[in-house]
Amino acid sequence: MESFRDTVSELTDRYLALWSESPGTLPDHLRRFSAADKAEKEREVDFLMEKSLPGMDRYEEMEAGERGRYLGRAHTALGKLMTGDGDPAVDRFFTECESAGKSFVQRARKFDPSLSENDIHQALRNQWVFNSIQSYLAHPVTLTSSSLGYSLMYPCTDNWLDGAGHTPAEKDRFNHSLRLWLEGDAEAGADFDDRGFRGLLRMIEEDYPRGRYPAVYDSLLAIHRAQQRSLLLHGRVEDQAEPFLQSLTIEKGGTSVAVDGYLVSGTLGAGSLHALFGYGVVLQFIDDLQDIPEDTASGHSTIFTRRCRTGPLDGVTNSLLSFTCETVRLLGDRPSGGARSLSRLIEGSCVFLILEAVARYSHLYSGAYLRMVEEFSPLRLTYMGGLHNRVRMNLGAREHVLFPA
Repeated sequence: MESFRDTVSELTDRYLALWSESPGTLPDHLRRFSAADKAEKEREVDFLMEKSLPGMDRYEEMEAGERGRYLGRAHTALGKLMTGDGDPAVDRFFTECESAGKSFVQRARKFDPSLSENDIHQALRNQWVFNSIQSYLAHPVTLTSSSLGYSLMYPCTDNWLDGAGHTPAEKDRFNHSLRLWLEGDAEAGADFDDRGFRGLLRMIEEDYPRGRYPAVYDSLLAIHRAQQRSLLLHGRVEDQAEPFLQSLTIEKGGTSVAVDGYLVSGTLGAGSLHALFGYGVVLQFIDDLQDIPEDTASGHSTIFTRRCRTGPLDGVTNSLLSFTCETVRLLGDRPSGGARSLSRLIEGSCVFLILEAVARYSHLYSGAYLRMVEEFSPLRLTYMGGLHNRVRMNLGAREHVLFPA
């Protein structure tokens, strides 16, 4: 019988091939927006920022939990505005996500009152992905103990490993203890429990006992292995082949969302696993595009930081748009559960996030490219880039609060 590790390797190779084959031209089905369309959408965004989100002017005075709930409402409102098309299934999904997000913030603060605003928001981003998979698999869109545990655990472990304040030996010990915990050897992995991780893992075990749901723990071990392998991207990579480096990113992104799928239903069919793995790869690539300045400053290697050294990002961004549309299409192939509505929403959201990054980092693109993609943006690129700065200023100069990948 094929092991889950073999399955991950096959999916990584499959999406590496798809990425390699993605054309450096824009997808031909992208919606075009006229000047009048943009003007109307910009008026709506202005109204949202100034009238519909009155809490912005007192954001700094909010308690951390209130900030988290407010950001959830703001994210939902902006998401509906930028990607909603009047589809009742999409409107219902946003409403359910907002309710789940409110519960998430309350339970996260109760679990650990010391969690920072950024910790909560980063974890909440995964909860939104989890909710989208619940909708995709025709499950109720809600918060679960396992989604809370994983959403808090994965960013914390990732941040710990990405942090510059730990030696390679400390990271190795951390990874070893975490692996033992995930394998069920709690006593041998006791060193791992330095930020309440034991409690987070138990949240997963509440929903999915190890003996009955081995695939859940196979998937958790898969993202752990992918995180560990991706540490290679934190050092010198000049002597490594580009496909190998790309495969590290693909494996990490794909396994991170595959876990969400298993935490929704306990098991996954081959088709669903394939689609969700690809969804995770798309989100990882978009995250890397959005994080170019931070990754460059910290010396982390990504597809985009490597391309920045050789010229404009025109071609690789077109490849990302093509790859995104082709990959998200797989989510719409499911015959039930509102998958088609969800896939359209995800595609629209992903394209918006990519174009928003283009607007912010316009200095990394040619003038001809900016003029070309302007046609497919719901907002003028100059407005979109300024909108991000405006949000940062209104929310105390915080990054990625309304534009998460």
